[in-house]
Amino acid sequence: MPLLGVMLLASVVFTLISSEFLTTFNIYVILSSAALLAVIGLSQLSVLSVGEFSLAVGGIGEFSAVIVGYLLVRRGVPLAPALLAGLAVGTAAGFVNGVLVAKSGVSGFIVTLATGGAFAGASLAITETSPYTGLPHVFNSFGTGRLSFLPYCLGATLVVAVVVAVLYRSRPAGRRMLAVGGNAEAAELSGLSKTRAIIWAHSLSGLLASIAGVIAMAQLHEANPSAGTDWLIQSFAIPIIGGTALAGGSVSVGGVLVAAVILATINDGLILSDVDPFWVTLVEGLLIFVAVLLGRAQAWRLYGRALARLGRLLPRTAP
Repeated sequence: MPLLGVMLLASVVFTLISSEFLTTFNIYVILSSAALLAVIGLSQLSVLSVGEFSLAVGGIGEFSAVIVGYLLVRRGVPLAPALLAGLAVGTAAGFVNGVLVAKSGVSGFIVTLATGGAFAGASLAITETSPYTGLPHVFNSFGTGRLSFLPYCLGATLVVAVVVAVLYRSRPAGRRMLAVGGNAEAAELSGLSKTRAIIWAHSLSGLLASIAGVIAMAQLHEANPSAGTDWLIQSFAIPIIGGTALAGGSVSVGGVLVAAVILATINDGLILSDVDPFWVTLVEGLLIFVAVLLGRAQAWRLYGRALARLGRLLPRTAP
């Protein structure tokens, strides 16, 4: 509810500043941007669920898109097999990250920093820094087509969000990842494998990053090897602002969707207000900082309530 309040307030402010803000086309632009941002946030959410994080979301996304573009443009592969190949490559890249983090004992920061750079470099090498253009018309229509103010790609994002929500709410694999993220030692004592949970989380992150790469490619009408360059801050901002715990064990898919709309609204409103778009990065950083502070304050408040309840249950000693 606080996130929805922020979104409503921002909408009112930008409506007063620009008469174009509430037009049908501009709402479509906001939702189209939010559709991509939400999948980027879900990619990071899956890794945060086990108390890890990935700096390779952007690299995997653009590498998967480049693979799809290469198969479509250079090899003439039909659309469906090319898309499946791109998603498989993204999942495999995430799986490699998970195995390296879980088996090597090296910090996930170092592993994903290295692999993210490697995937980004491979994208530039394959394309020779030139985007693949001339994608199928039906694919481009998916990226930029709309029904009134509703973009077609938003439907794909909602389907992905529902699947991820069901995974973490009711499926054993999702519950295991949350258990490991909440307390890895207790989970292992209960017979749950921390190694398997980390590999699952990174593999899911790779799959979602590749979906984000495909959506970005459809929106841009090209497979750009630099499409994921600015995804890093966004991938953390969206789930954290949406209520996902930075330390793991708690996720909010609905919060990711609302946070994605908020960031898209702020971005669009600043552009309509003739504000330098680079200020959006500053706003995203401040929102992350505020969200972390609010999360920490809520944790201390819950801790205080628990101590108060415990104090009421303990027997009182006579003076």
